Amino acid sequence: MLNNKVSNAVRLAIAFGATSTAMFSAGAVVAAEDGANKIEKIQVTGSRIKRADMEGANPVQVISRDDLVASGITNVGDILQEIPSVAGAATNTAINNGGSGAVRVSLRGLGSSRTLVLINGRRVVASGTGANSSVDLSTIPTAVIKRVEVLKDGASAIYGSDAIGGVVNVITRDDFEGFEANASYDASTHGGDGETKSYDFTVGFSNDKGNVVLNAYYVEQGPQWSSDRDWSKFELGLDPDTGEFNKGGSSAPPWGRYNGIEGANDCSSFTHGAGSGPGQSDPSDFSNPTGYDCWDWDKDTYNYAPVNYHLTPQKRYGMFAQGTYELSDSHRFFTELNFNRRTSDTKLAPLPLAPLAFFGVTNATYSKDNYYNQQFGPKDASGNSVDIADWRRRMVETGGRDTRFRVETVRAVFGFEGDINDTWGYEVSYIFGRNDSATARAGGVNFEKVAEAVGPSFMDSTGNVVCGTQENPIAGCVSLNTFGIPGTDTQVTQEMMDFITFEAHDFGSNEQQVISASVFGEAFELPAGTIGVAMGVEHREEKGADYPDALIALGITSGATRQATEGSYTVDEIFMEANLPILDGEFLAEVLEVDVAVRYSDYDTFGDTTNHKVGVRWSPMDGLMFRGTSSTAFRAPSTSDLFSGAEDNSPQVADPCATNPTQFCIADGVPAAGFEPIGDQLSSTRGGNTELQPEEADIFTVGVVYSPDFVDGLSFTVDYWDIEVTNAISTIGEQLILDKCAESGLYCDKITRYTSGILAGNSSDIDDRNVNVGGVDSSGIDFNVNYVTEVSFGALKFNLDATRYDTYDITQADGSVVENAGWFRRNSGDGNFPEWKTNFDVRLNKDDWSASYAIRYIGEVEEPFGNEAGQRTIDSQTIHDARFTYFFDNFTTTVGLNNIFDEDPPYADTGFNDNTDPRTYNTTGRHVYLTLSAAF
Repeated sequence: MLNNKVSNAVRLAIAFGATSTAMFSAGAVVAAEDGANKIEKIQVTGSRIKRADMEGANPVQVISRDDLVASGITNVGDILQEIPSVAGAATNTAINNGGSGAVRVSLRGLGSSRTLVLINGRRVVASGTGANSSVDLSTIPTAVIKRVEVLKDGASAIYGSDAIGGVVNVITRDDFEGFEANASYDASTHGGDGETKSYDFTVGFSNDKGNVVLNAYYVEQGPQWSSDRDWSKFELGLDPDTGEFNKGGSSAPPWGRYNGIEGANDCSSFTHGAGSGPGQSDPSDFSNPTGYDCWDWDKDTYNYAPVNYHLTPQKRYGMFAQGTYELSDSHRFFTELNFNRRTSDTKLAPLPLAPLAFFGVTNATYSKDNYYNQQFGPKDASGNSVDIADWRRRMVETGGRDTRFRVETVRAVFGFEGDINDTWGYEVSYIFGRNDSATARAGGVNFEKVAEAVGPSFMDSTGNVVCGTQENPIAGCVSLNTFGIPGTDTQVTQEMMDFITFEAHDFGSNEQQVISASVFGEAFELPAGTIGVAMGVEHREEKGADYPDALIALGITSGATRQATEGSYTVDEIFMEANLPILDGEFLAEVLEVDVAVRYSDYDTFGDTTNHKVGVRWSPMDGLMFRGTSSTAFRAPSTSDLFSGAEDNSPQVADPCATNPTQFCIADGVPAAGFEPIGDQLSSTRGGNTELQPEEADIFTVGVVYSPDFVDGLSFTVDYWDIEVTNAISTIGEQLILDKCAESGLYCDKITRYTSGILAGNSSDIDDRNVNVGGVDSSGIDFNVNYVTEVSFGALKFNLDATRYDTYDITQADGSVVENAGWFRRNSGDGNFPEWKTNFDVRLNKDDWSASYAIRYIGEVEEPFGNEAGQRTIDSQTIHDARFTYFFDNFTTTVGLNNIFDEDPPYADTGFNDNTDPRTYNTTGRHVYLTLSAAF
């Protein structure tokens, strides 16, 4: 009898398309069977039709509450990033440079903006620092989650825009009764860094008229520094000839670098105290010698890596409330209320103050008439002070570039649902969501003040150094001395720093309002069953804003310049869906049904679009089901896509015009002899485009689910998907613009070049604003094998979940195709696409304890390396996790060990963050966690 119950549980789960370690317990199934006098109809992600069974044509993966608790992870976004169907370049808290503490998920690697996030089947406001296009999953408390349903299929006909890669639907614990409290502690075995503490409690009340569930939570995550791991404490470069790692660094060291001086030492690039001071490439040398010497790349570069965060610290707290109230036997009121506040920090190495070389600022030449240059600066061969156009100094005295994010998100849902008659029901709801952020960025400089501070200055009669000349002193200005040594009395003074530095204050917001009404029920009978129908209307308004600091908007600082963003759009939609039973209980057709859906959307920005979906479910016999879908989907341009102001970007690119100028390069203003590149990070401008059209997608899936009768508890699932996105909202890409300009003259008009001086020929800006261009073709196969059985020592379950990416091809603006499956392409922003990602899980459950062992495998990938056509292999990573739980009375204790063997992330030569890809790999090392729970 128990095996039959377990078998039923498996069938229920595979009918859900579950391809995770999440499965429904046999007890849950038995409870449903015990209440068989009335079969309750439910909604499954991917359909608005309520039905008696959970089977459908859509591939849906279920992550249960037990999975969330067992993982020890306090952020639902982190566990979602570990499932094999997620790839690409979504963000998490291990992204320091370019991150904000937000956690986003990218199904099929198509990007977070093409992954729709819902709570209980309803939309969630975009969240972040303002004018965002996707949901920060850290705003959803894990303590209120009953399960997460991941639809790995397009669903625009059901839910509208954004559901191209799939849908993440978070189902909350609306039926919880009693009291529950949880406390957990997690830390690494590397001195306890990355420490995470989490506390939450949940109470639920119910009576004959309704129920209320209340939750409050607090989560605090500590930092992990790049210096805490051997693989991240240096910037590493791999020598293609020897295969050895070289320690790299910055050409803007704390002891200064001064170029363009024909000095007495027969060199034109000087450093003050060669190889001295903390942070040089060889950190064993702290001798701090004085005097000037020729610049030496082997010993004089600055190791900026150790003083960066790797895992960024944050605090999150908030409240969640959900309730229903029965107004009458046929009508009910429901509500959801959510508040979340997150404060998070990032920390970058101190600013490399190199106005000309790093920022393209041409008016900040260190004057030969500057008092400190005259007294302490390098001299030419004749012993004279000189104007220094290219000077570089790491401002370690500032302590680093610190950014503090404060993000608040509120969401409220109010609605009515009920029965029209015995076969028809209705729902009317209103959703309001608001996200507000305030960002403070310290450690940057105002270049207008820097220009004054390094301009002419003199010492007055009282011994004070004054900016300007004796005839025209500059009031309030403090002359800058970069020629001293940090940590000594010659370092940059606080007064000097206060004059040139500033703290930027940015503000942003997102707002969403949705009014929807739907009816659903049984249309009429067919010989094989009743046609189920759902139809409705929806009105949605989206707003977004980003207001940078006034100095940032003026473009006079070391921060990435961007203009204010503000905009909104509205959409009115009508939708209809039907489930058509064709055959039932026939030979080779135990079940044959067809799902159809259509949605019409009218936007006030670009016009209208209509999308459809057709799904087929065929079960020729018990335990065997074939399913398939064909659909169209779309993503409407977001407020950021449409209205974002011009913003500076610093991509790592190479200009082919530098060393081999073609006729097209020369026509674009490049000297015939070429030029010395500023560096491998050039400036570009990105921004919105109000003429954008929606992305369009054609999606096809086909799969089989098999649960053989001769082996109770065994199931197999295989699903193939193919997603083709056209008219993609993207940018042309800075590297493609440079390449095509040199090759054919195409896009040369998007490049602004310096026309004179030592930078002549270099690009000062590349216009790479949003356009509809190219597309994406993604295909692959999901596999799942699940076995549940009862053995003498407990209930045993094995689960294997894997995804193979066959193709992930990006069609660029010129029609060329970039193959990404099996590649990591960080520079293009596409991300990491291992051909294989696999999770394997073993669980053993007894009456008062349970244990599990999980293995997560991320396959090897290729990355560009060496010359233009070169490549290298990034190794695979395998992570082992273990967990043990003991139950006693009303208390539960769980202890777990994640990354048991302390596996380091593989080295990525093109990795921008700490020599690897923290968007994909486990980078925090071995962690141990303890969770204590009480429930009454």
